Amino acid sequence: MPRPDRSRTALVDAAAMLFRRQGYAATGVNQILEVADVKAGSLYHHFPDGKQQLAAAVVEGTGTDIETRLRQFLDSGLPVTDIVDGWIDLMSSGLALDCRDGCPIEPIATESVNASPLVRSASARAFQSWQMAIADRLRDDGWAEAESDETALAVIALIEGALILSRISGDSAALNAAKAGTRALLTK
Repeated sequence: MPRPDRSRTALVDAAAMLFRRQGYAATGVNQILEVADVKAGSLYHHFPDGKQQLAAAVVEGTGTDIETRLRQFLDSGLPVTDIVDGWIDLMSSGLALDCRDGCPIEPIATESVNASPLVRSASARAFQSWQMAIADRLRDDGWAEAESDETALAVIALIEGALILSRISGDSAALNAAKAGTRALLTK
C-alpha cells in the first residue's frame, strides 16, 4: 500500500490556513514552504504550476469537505433552519477564537477574480456545491425547483456576506443578523 505523501498534505494544510487568514496575494510561496516545513522542490513536484495550482487544490479539497459535511447534516432529518443556524454558529465560534478566520474559500475566491481563472473556477464550483446541497434538501422537503435553487443561492450569499462583514468589524453582529435572515428565507 502506498504511503500518503506528507509533503503534499503539509503544503495543502499550510496554504489553506494562510490563504484563509491572509488571502491569496498576501501569502507568498516562501511563507507556505516555511509553515509546511517542506522544500520548494516538493511544491513544484506536486503543483507544477506553483501557487495558483496549490490554491486551486486547497479550494477544491476544502469545498468538497464542507459540501460533504453539509450534506451529512442535511440528510440527518433536522430542520434546515437548525442546520444553517449551526453552520453560522460554527463560523461565529471560529471568529471568536481568531478574527482572521472565516470562510476557507472566500479570501481566495475574492482575489481570484483578477488573479487566477483556475482558482476562480474552483471557487465557483465550491460555492455552487454548497448551494446545491441546500437546494437538494429543500426539494426533498417539497419546495419547487426554481424556488429551492434561488433560496439556496440567497442563503449562501447571505452567510458569506455576513461572514465578510463580521471579519471586518471584528464582531459577530452580521452573522447573528444572517441567522434571522436565513430563517426568514427558509421558512415557508
